[in-house]
Formats: sequence, structure tokens, C-alpha cells
Amino acid sequence: MQITSYTDYALRVLIYLAMSSNRQTTITEIADFYNISRNHLVKVVHQLGSKGFVRTTRGKGGGLSLQHPPEMISIGEVVRSMESHFNWVECFDPAQQHCRLLPGCGLKQLLGRAGDAYLQVLDAATLADLLSGTVTVELPRKETSDNLK
Repeated sequence: MQITSYTDYALRVLIYLAMSSNRQTTITEIADFYNISRNHLVKVVHQLGSKGFVRTTRGKGGGLSLQHPPEMISIGEVVRSMESHFNWVECFDPAQQHCRLLPGCGLKQLLGRAGDAYLQVLDAATLADLLSGTVTVELPRKETSDNLK
């Protein structure tokens, strides 16, 4: 499972804002801190603002801040908001289903379950968890023949 650099930058912005919660910050400051493109970050911040994660204030003394406390921001929600799709492989995209192994292949089902578990782990974490450095998530136990007795 992989996220785009766009989503990576969105998470970095949120982490930076959470670490700077007592003041307004600017896109330039964040871009300089991470050594990433300011122009690209403008697009990321715009989407974070339109999705309700970031508050933007224009003018002198303006800048960026979190819209909600870090413990209220779900990492899974952020990732879902920033990613355009979760087509792990070609067969997830109805317009691109040209694989000769369909419909008998179990790969789509397996990757679908893996993707669900991936998102479930992200859903269990908040921005506050990332700041603490101690993200602990209980994974669902796989049912085995021993569990079914």
C-alpha cells in the first residue's frame, strides 16, 4: 500500500501545524522547513482547507492553523480526503479491467482486504498519536481453525 507525495505533504503540513499550535504559520515557512516546493504546497494546503482540516487567514498576521485539535483529526480521514482513488491494481478500476485473469483471480479480493486493513489502521490513529510518537493500534485477529474451536 502506498500514498502519493501529495498525501505525504498533507500529513507533514498537519504535523507541522500541530507542533506550532500556539501560533500562525505560513506556507513558505513549512516549505522551507521540509525543503519542498512552495507551489506544490499551496495546492495541498488549499485542499486541506477546503476539506476542513486547516484554517487559513489572509493578510498581515494571517497564516495557517489547524481547524480542529490534533486528537480530533483522523489520519484515515486525511488520507481518504487527499487520495484520488484506492485502485491498488488495474482490476479495481472498472474502466481499466483488461486483465486476462479476471474473473477467476483472487488477487483483487486479497488486495481489497489488505487495503481495508490498511485504512482501518490509519482510521485508528489521530494527529495527536503521530505527535506523541507512540502509535499503537490493535489489529483484528485472523481467524484460524484454533480460534473456531
